[in-house]
Amino acid sequence: MYIYLLQAYRQQLSTLEREINQLAAQLEEYELIKSIPGIGEKIVATILSEIELFNHPKNLVAFESLYPVCLNQIALKERKIT
Repeated sequence: MYIYLLQAYRQQLSTLEREINQLAAQLEEYELIKSIPGIGEKIVATILSEIELFNHPKNLVAFESLYPVCLNQIALKERKIT
């Protein structure tokens, strides 16, 4: 019985992942973000879902750890504070 539930959940999850990827692919930023090395469909969808939470592109980049210089600048600022 539990194996059938697990299979049903996996099927539902696969369906949801496909739908999320299809919706994300419709956005104009999709191909740009996907062109970043190491970024796949799941990460693109995650970034696109979070992008509205940030008021400036640098904040998003630093949050997603896509640009090491931003992280280095944050680390330097933290060292100066302490």
